[in-house]
Amino acid sequence: MRRRSFYLALPGVLWFTVATGTLASAGTANISLTEVAADSQGGAVVEVALASAGQALSAIQFDVSYQSQALVFSVSPIGTLAIQGKSVWTSSAQPGLERILIVGLNQNALIDGVLATLSIQVTGGASPGVYPLGLTNAIASDPTGGPVPLSTGDGGVVVTGTGVTAPAISAVANAASWATGPVAPGEIVIIAGNFMADSALIGAQTSAGFVAASLGATTVLFDDVQAPLLYTMANQLSAIVPYEVSGQAQTSIQVEYQGVRSTPFTVAVAPTAPGIFTLNESGSGQGAIMNQDGSINGPGNPAAGGDVVSIYGTGEGQTTPLGTDGIIVTAADLRQPVQTVTVSIGGQNATVLYAGSAGDEVAGLLQIDARVPLGITPSTATPVTITIGGSSQPGVTMAVQ
Repeated sequence: MRRRSFYLALPGVLWFTVATGTLASAGTANISLTEVAADSQGGAVVEVALASAGQALSAIQFDVSYQSQALVFSVSPIGTLAIQGKSVWTSSAQPGLERILIVGLNQNALIDGVLATLSIQVTGGASPGVYPLGLTNAIASDPTGGPVPLSTGDGGVVVTGTGVTAPAISAVANAASWATGPVAPGEIVIIAGNFMADSALIGAQTSAGFVAASLGATTVLFDDVQAPLLYTMANQLSAIVPYEVSGQAQTSIQVEYQGVRSTPFTVAVAPTAPGIFTLNESGSGQGAIMNQDGSINGPGNPAAGGDVVSIYGTGEGQTTPLGTDGIIVTAADLRQPVQTVTVSIGGQNATVLYAGSAGDEVAGLLQIDARVPLGITPSTATPVTITIGGSSQPGVTMAVQ
């Protein structure tokens, strides 16, 4: 699955990703294939994408399995690989199995993104359906030659027929923490699956001060209530849990594409499900945190004890005034969480000066302004946690001088 982003522009300064990546575990490098539909001539281009999750990988080897009776493909490297001093080598171990090696005579780390493309041609007479591309036996090494754990994601080629394939949901996760589990009212979530939308990315659309609940031919329903959508692709989309689920024990999620609905995907509902966005989009590492002067916090730009920083997250639950699905919240109409918000920085309680809507952003994006405790030990990786009913994910940090 290719890493995709929908960026929210926080007031004048900070840009960060609301919903990205794959549902691989945070901190584990991932290599994956896309699932695409063949064109009218039976051609398709499948991308091989890397999400390093902060790991340094200098070489990768993996196998792609396919139905040789129906598919023929060739491998093409992306131009940036040559700049990195890397080459793509392929060998056919047997019919229906292609081994691909990406390596170079250097210690340069591979850059996240598309590494190569598979040019697919569906053979004549292939029946409508999904022709899977399996990604197996993946191994990777770091610049010193040591092994790097690597998760994988399969892909496929869809040959369409006269009907529409029903969408399918495989997972739902918090867009900030990447944690699966109960969802909360107003939480920004990622939904992974298949056949959920057009293959091309469609970003959020707004009208009359609201984020649209329909993109292209796709809608997402929580107990038949349409959810605001931040982006859609065939195998991944981002939605905001409607506030109408508040007080329920569970909710039934369905994706509708071209008038066809998925089988209901049931998840538990909790009052809150807090998560902090991170700059590397993995759910861990440097948080999406803004310094007092409006700059982005990081190792090269730390905050000082006594400074007020803004932490961005989601999953705070119901608000007062009551949350409104998809509304772009203005500075004159800020909403605050019903439940108490606390912040820990470096293991010390931080004074919370504000917790609520981020002005001029969609409801569900949480901003917390907190004062960095005095006397805190300087570190480029100071732990940060927010608690709203439950606690946010571990492993989120900020830089303090």
